Order: sequence, then structure tokens, then C-alpha cells
Amino acid sequence: MHGVVNQAIEGLITKRFGPEAWEDIRIASQCSDTTFYNNHNYSDSVTYELVVNASKTLDIDIEILLFEFGKYWVLTIAAEKYAALLHSAGKGLREFLVNLPNFHSRVMLYYPEITPPEFKVMENSDTSLELQYFSKRPGLQPFVHGILEGLSTFFETPITIDLKETKLEDEYNKSIFLLHF
Repeated sequence: MHGVVNQAIEGLITKRFGPEAWEDIRIASQCSDTTFYNNHNYSDSVTYELVVNASKTLDIDIEILLFEFGKYWVLTIAAEKYAALLHSAGKGLREFLVNLPNFHSRVMLYYPEITPPEFKVMENSDTSLELQYFSKRPGLQPFVHGILEGLSTFFETPITIDLKETKLEDEYNKSIFLLHF
């Protein structure tokens, strides 16, 4: 997992629960890293362990944590470090989402070693679209849902998000989100 994801986990926990809670979670996860760097890849197992131990330590459901991490990633990490990149992909939320399949190609120019998820967007109508999310990493649909909520806030565009379907397709975890504007 890329360092910015782990930064979001650390940042949210530290902000909401304090540095002591973060340290307890880091130690319980047997994570020797005390700093996560943007341009560094970390084992997916490190990220999963941090989330599992955060859930246990804070007594919060994993799906709720992942959702909150996704929102925090957009509204704090991305807003501070990648706002120009987000705005360059679209003037508003709908345009950004339509361009999302190409967005990670641009991100890979900055970080060629990442393994990003894939997205397909189907425009259903003027008021809705279908976003298909494909990842080799299981269980991250709530994180994506949180990212979508964060993007809604970032682009100041209210939306309703419904998780329509989740299934394993070939080697990918596929989730379909229906977004209503």
C-alpha cells in the first residue's frame, strides 16, 4: 500500500484519539515504522494490521474506520498535498469521476511503483452515474465509499452513494457504486 494511505490512518487516529492511541495501535500491529513517506510502498499486511488493530483498540467497526480513513484521506491528505492534481482532473465532482479511470495514470507519473485500483464509469443519466471499482486488495469498498464522500465535500457537490454490488471477478474484487447527484 502506498504511504499516503498509512498517513491517513495515522493522521485520523492521532487527530481523533490522540498520539497515545496511535502508538498503542502501531505497537499492537508490530509496525516498526514511526513515519510513513508519500513516495514509499509498504506491505499491504502493514496497512491491514493497522486497521485491524485500530478497530480492536478503539472498539470501532472496521468498515466504519475504513470509511472515515477514506474521507480523511481526501479532505486532509489529498487536499493538502494533491489539490492541484485533483482539480486538474475535473472542474467539478462529476467531471472528476468521469475522468477517474485516467486519474491514476497521471498519479503513476509521480509514483511509478504504485499498484492503483482500476475504475470504470458508466454515465446513467444527468443525475446519476455508475462507478465500478476493481482491486486486487480485498475489503476496501468502505475506504472507497469514504473517498467518494470526501470528494463530494471537496468539490462541494452533494451526492448519495449506494453500494449496488460487490463480488470477486477473476482475480479482482469488484464493487459497483451508484452515485446520485
